[in-house]
Amino acid sequence: MMNRALRLLSYEVRGLHAAVNMIALSAFLSSLLALLRDKLLAHTFGASQTLDIYYAAFRIPDLIFVGTGALVSVYILIPELSRRTFTDQREYIDSIIIGFSIFTVAVAALAALFAPALLASLFPKLNAAGHLGELVLLTRIMLLQPIFLGLSNIFGAITQVRQRYALYALSPLLYNIGIISGVVFFYPMWGMLGLALGVVLGAFMHVGIQAPSAFADGFFRSLPRLRRPRVLWETATISIPRALALSLNQITFIGLVALAATLTPGSIAVYMLASNLQAVPLAIIGASYSVAAFPILAAAFARGERDLFIEHIATAARLVVFWSLPALALIIVLRAYIVRAILGSGAFDWTDTRLTAAVLGLLSLSLAAQGIAFLLVRGYYASGRTFVPFFVSLLTATATVGLGALLIGVFQNPLIADLAQSILRVVNVPGSSVLALALAHTVVSILGAIVLVIHFERRFGGFLSRVWGGWVQSAIASLAAGLGAYGLLVVIGPITLASTTLSVITKGFAAGMFGLIVAGLTYALLGSREFAEILEAIRGRLRGIKVLVPQSAVVSAEEGGPTTPQ
Repeated sequence: MMNRALRLLSYEVRGLHAAVNMIALSAFLSSLLALLRDKLLAHTFGASQTLDIYYAAFRIPDLIFVGTGALVSVYILIPELSRRTFTDQREYIDSIIIGFSIFTVAVAALAALFAPALLASLFPKLNAAGHLGELVLLTRIMLLQPIFLGLSNIFGAITQVRQRYALYALSPLLYNIGIISGVVFFYPMWGMLGLALGVVLGAFMHVGIQAPSAFADGFFRSLPRLRRPRVLWETATISIPRALALSLNQITFIGLVALAATLTPGSIAVYMLASNLQAVPLAIIGASYSVAAFPILAAAFARGERDLFIEHIATAARLVVFWSLPALALIIVLRAYIVRAILGSGAFDWTDTRLTAAVLGLLSLSLAAQGIAFLLVRGYYASGRTFVPFFVSLLTATATVGLGALLIGVFQNPLIADLAQSILRVVNVPGSSVLALALAHTVVSILGAIVLVIHFERRFGGFLSRVWGGWVQSAIASLAAGLGAYGLLVVIGPITLASTTLSVITKGFAAGMFGLIVAGLTYALLGSREFAEILEAIRGRLRGIKVLVPQSAVVSAEEGGPTTPQ
């Protein structure tokens, strides 16, 4: 029975488009569950201090997972496994899993010990309100998460080496199902403790779904032993720059959440819910193309085919912007419809909707920039230049938190606050200072992407000349899409406090579809190469034509997105 199930889930995914389709489908399904998760949280708690505590409890476990999980990233483990015989693979994985387990358990234990002091310094307002004990308890329980998810990275490398991507794709789905179980079943029984237990259950299922496959392949037939300490050190050394870069991204998030905790109660919840909504198109578009392109880029660079390397990354960059800019325009126009349709029920009232929509609109301005940054970072990894992403991450982390703190002060000026509230349609809405954090994140994300593009062009050359025309076409199409959607909303009328959920969904869907049609027509009129290629790919699928290229996708769990507990 197990072998039959594994065979059903074990098939090869080859070629950039095929890999993107597989990853995007997984991201889409996981995103749907993540949206359901957020819907349940918003319905139950609203943008409240209770939800602030829940999100704040993730910060230390997430940081530990990103830092330690990157040390056993599939980007490192898969090449190491691929060049070894089966016997060597078993000894290598045994050493890795023992070393990782010892290190992560030790780090988690230290974090549990010092959690009261760390959390009190990060969230003084929650501490002053008497919530420190609850926050510490949730954090300590969630510290099991980085252990399970890190082990899932190791099992995931084995799974992907054998090209069982469908099996690996189930992991984030089960993770979100665990969290949803915490909200629906555990919270009514055990309160906030139940929410934390749901997170741990999801992390356990994340690794558990992959374990039978590894056992069936002959791994872990006996207790793992530290057979080769040297390879453990070599693997960790290679991974350190990437682990530091990802850790800096998580530190940025911690800084923004800590700043949000100093604002009106519910500000953390508003920022996190908006960030999770923005992460859905980012995962489906930006992350899918960048992740799928990685093995193709690595292979081209390894063969010394520099022009092909640039061509591949330019193709992916044009496609990222092709989809991202129209999506960005539609999100900005439809932000209130999106938030109200997905989150607007129960304790999540109209005020929460307006403020979350405003934050979503600001965050979405950097959607294309973040997608390009994801892709170029993969390009640097593929070329072996891991320190460039690290230094850019260091600069952006410092700048984002610093600018966030500065803008919070600036937003205290009544004239600036009134102007921002007027532009984003949140006049007289309490807690609008959280807009400063979204603005800081967006500005620095865009500037960081510009720095990466300039450096990449100077280092490799020929990138901008290949993408510039496509990017201009995408900008025009996105403007047309936004105007089309906005024009239809003017005709059919905006949503109001009295609008029903069905009315919100119907109007938003109609405007969104009209905007997409306008974008498609604009691309066609401009003679977009990407639009023509996608139409041809659709025609080919309808005719049953399949083009396979001997490349495969590489997916790593520690990179975040809507599959994470953010």
